Amino acid sequence: MADQGTLDFRLANITFQDLPRSRDYPDLYYHVSTPPAPAGSSGCDGVTFDPGTTRLLDFATYLNALSYEKWRRYTTVDNVWLHLRLCGACTVSLTRIDATAAAPTRTVVATREVTATQNGDGWTTLDLPYDDVDGATLLAFEVLTHGPVSFGEAYYYSKVDPVQVRHVELALATTTFRNERYVLPNIELVRREILGSDEPIARGFTMHVVDNGRTLTPEQVEGPRILLHPNPNAGGSGGFTRGMIEAMEQEPRATHVLLMDDDVQVSPEAIKRTYNILSLLRPEWDDAFVSGAYLSLERQDEFTENVGYVNARGAFGPLLHTSRIDTLEQIVGIETTEPRQHNRYAGWWYCAIPVASIERNGLPLPFFIRGDDAEYGARCATKFITMNGICIWHLKLAYKFRAALERYFVPRNSLTAQATTGVFQDVDFMAEFHYNMGLDLKSFNYDAAELSLLALEDFMKGPEYLAHADPNKLMMRRSKLNEQLKPIEELIEEDPRVAEVAFDPIALFRSTVDHSVERLEDSQRPLHQRAVDFLTYNGHRFTPAGSLHDDIGVIPYNCWHYSPNEMRGHNTILAVTPDGRQGVLRHRDQARFDDLYRRWEADQKLYNSRRDELRAQWAAARDELTSVAFWKGYLGIDG
Repeated sequence: MADQGTLDFRLANITFQDLPRSRDYPDLYYHVSTPPAPAGSSGCDGVTFDPGTTRLLDFATYLNALSYEKWRRYTTVDNVWLHLRLCGACTVSLTRIDATAAAPTRTVVATREVTATQNGDGWTTLDLPYDDVDGATLLAFEVLTHGPVSFGEAYYYSKVDPVQVRHVELALATTTFRNERYVLPNIELVRREILGSDEPIARGFTMHVVDNGRTLTPEQVEGPRILLHPNPNAGGSGGFTRGMIEAMEQEPRATHVLLMDDDVQVSPEAIKRTYNILSLLRPEWDDAFVSGAYLSLERQDEFTENVGYVNARGAFGPLLHTSRIDTLEQIVGIETTEPRQHNRYAGWWYCAIPVASIERNGLPLPFFIRGDDAEYGARCATKFITMNGICIWHLKLAYKFRAALERYFVPRNSLTAQATTGVFQDVDFMAEFHYNMGLDLKSFNYDAAELSLLALEDFMKGPEYLAHADPNKLMMRRSKLNEQLKPIEELIEEDPRVAEVAFDPIALFRSTVDHSVERLEDSQRPLHQRAVDFLTYNGHRFTPAGSLHDDIGVIPYNCWHYSPNEMRGHNTILAVTPDGRQGVLRHRDQARFDDLYRRWEADQKLYNSRRDELRAQWAAARDELTSVAFWKGYLGIDG
């Protein structure tokens, strides 16, 4: 019960089951040696653990520990209670977890014994305060069962002054393009678990489904507070910008817009925690973006990223390293490790943005895809809120290389962002451009090299070109230069020599050097090999006729890594995927190289002569390109 003059404000629910994830990755939810039994096996409804056996259930996990340090930092919370409704005999222990220079420490701060028959219906309700926990990193609890125990409602809450609770109207904007497989289940999850809940978010939440593919119908999607918006295919940036506009114009007007990819699995609890944080936010965090973690859908206890950044060479990457989150040490590490980097951003797979920031800084740039979230985060946000349990599950992007995206849209959009809104001023995007050009020419990936040149050439056409080019048609034209992976068996039919090639894909990918961290060190190649690689572009220049090998060189297919020792001196290169089942064959084409190299030199000369002029043109177009009026015209939603 709330004290007189205070409100019991729920912070985070305990999640027991989220099938099939909780079955396959139980350590995300709780640590226990045996899984829960079917509901009702204890004589009580609810989630039942281990009937007839003594077990210790530990909820100090990624999804169920409370990030106390961050709640204290971001919000006005200064006390925490645990609410449990359970059935069965057990001992409940409240714990605090503290980060140390070594492994995290765990301390029991309170215990409560529960008998099996405290109430006539068998259920016991506990409200337990966490006392003396100042400075704790996480709060959690343990339950030692003395027989079958069932859990009903369970959550952390805080007693707060009602005047501290802010009005929050959260609008979720998800952009989809013919991806009903993911977006329809997410809509139903929101309808049932968010709008159908008895929590405050149900009264302050709207979902906008922006359909770039125009394949959804109102009957499939719409209902109270769930709206469908058919949209031209203007990519992710166009879809999310449409969502921002709808959020600003909805009734009641949104205070925050939550951008979320369509091809993700999301826990409704992540959205609830986001809403709860915003409701108790400290004033100094008013402008912060809430950045949800990117967990791997393939291996769902693997953390990939929560905040990204752009390094000085123009490569995009995560602020924290990939790690498993099935141990307390890893969870505490993610919550407490805060690298200091310039040019940070929040990925739009899950990102909550204050509407006030949109009004102050304008809408995104019309990039179609790639780099829109990085530019917007660097432009608008200086602070990012992250927290365990606020996350989505997404297919990993690693090794899913598509040249149209990485060689065209990334460099074009990066140069445009830098020139238009002034972000990334300490980044040399041309260094990354030159690196990729050299890499692609040396590995016979001529179409990718051409896409890089098209990116630079289209940037030099100025803002009028970006504002009026049909983004969908442009994407289709550029995508024609993507390589097409084929099964190795088909490549053998194409070139029988492939059957004689031996390779270990695991070893190939292990030997690569991530260019976002470091280039291939000179010490790894003798001086004469470095000279040959630099001067000849892998046999394209200053190379005597007949000096190249007829056999096939094998490299990993990811197109961000340089493998000079594997491809040097070959006329044909096989690039294979990490599983070794697919690949592409590339053949040295001297005429194509000569044409691209001459074009590269001409483009560099033109860019260097016009750089200041181009930047002035793009900067002058900023206000128009980020305005509501421009975007309504661009998306065809005038009036």
